[in-house]
Amino acid sequence: MLNFLFYHTPVFYLIQSIWRDEAFSYYMAKPDIFHVIANTANDFNPPLYYLLLHFWIFIAGKSDEFLRILSFIPFILTVYFAYLFARRAFSKKFAFFVATFTLLNPMLLVYSFEIRMYSLYAFFAMVSAYCLLRKNWKWYAVASVLGLYSHSFFAMIPVSYVFYYFLIKRLNKKTLWYLLNPFLFFLPWLPVLTVQFLHSGNSWIFPVDLQLINSVLGNLLTSYEGTPGHLWAYTAILSGIMLIFFLVGLIRDKKKSLLALTPIFFTLIPVLGFSIIKRPIYVNRYMIFITVFEILGISYGVWNIKNKMLKNASMAFWLILVLGVNLYLPPYHSKTDFKTAFREINKIASTNDYVYSKTPIGFLESAYYFKNDGKVFVYNPNHISIPYYIGVNVVFPNASKTTFPPYPARTFLVNDDASYEMVINR
Repeated sequence: MLNFLFYHTPVFYLIQSIWRDEAFSYYMAKPDIFHVIANTANDFNPPLYYLLLHFWIFIAGKSDEFLRILSFIPFILTVYFAYLFARRAFSKKFAFFVATFTLLNPMLLVYSFEIRMYSLYAFFAMVSAYCLLRKNWKWYAVASVLGLYSHSFFAMIPVSYVFYYFLIKRLNKKTLWYLLNPFLFFLPWLPVLTVQFLHSGNSWIFPVDLQLINSVLGNLLTSYEGTPGHLWAYTAILSGIMLIFFLVGLIRDKKKSLLALTPIFFTLIPVLGFSIIKRPIYVNRYMIFITVFEILGISYGVWNIKNKMLKNASMAFWLILVLGVNLYLPPYHSKTDFKTAFREINKIASTNDYVYSKTPIGFLESAYYFKNDGKVFVYNPNHISIPYYIGVNVVFPNASKTTFPPYPARTFLVNDDASYEMVINR
């Protein structure tokens, strides 16, 4: 039972080894606040999460699990605001379904246990939707500004709300001002964002193809990114089922359901289109805010089913679906186990020993887990330029070494799969 709990449920996301981006977050947040902001300008995201993590490190130290709790807090708050949204939009009783559906959502759960900004980003998306529903413009502005400083793609959400008000024929100068005034507070970061976007041209992001387009809605709901490979057909079918529920909500209550559907399609279509025509920018986790609106869109569809038995069956279907995904997919979200490798290395290594990462890919995890600070480098005998997007140069500008340190120092040469060998340079 313990084995099942730790390795076949979302608990696995909490206890598994950290991966490169999480180690990057740690090193981005570790310096003083001035350097956190300065380093963030060389990243692809705004600084809010790194600033929060900077202070969280004082509490969590270097514990993987405690560092990840910082992302779990906004996840729980997302569930709470989903409940508040549903209580106002639907009913108090139905709000428990929406909250449970949000709590069990696989996409939100994956990133609720990751040392990255995505859970915070999703939280502000949910809060902005709730504030928009209530027409609480003051707190809408606060949530949107914080969202803009959490992730660059958040900028698409207020713009999608403009389309929403246009579609329901409520757009006027006053409303337009309320919707877009958060961008005024984001102006100081816009020059940095422009430079970041230009640097992102050299990227690892995979091209968008027809398979992804057919499956994208299901992928974003389930956190599926292509592993195992046979699930593409199923997420495509799931995408079709989701469209049916979206359509039910749209037919029965167009004005209200558009609040959920507009942010999905008026952001997803341009991102996929740009990825096809210009260059790839679509990544599942970058679009996590769409998952929030998918939950609301499906909920509008379920709520507008008039037959009570069919409505209850629909609620059961969605809850069983997300629960099943949470029990099936966790092993396929496993990260390379650097934690176990470095338990072994740290037992053997003395204070005079070094770790060299065989490629830049495994460097940040090695730096995070090795007990000797300042003694981790990338083995780079051919002076190959390290790609900007890997992040090594941002936090470790002098990471490359062309030769091993002389005897009596030993070097643990670590491969990208976390295997290693000992090198003695006599």
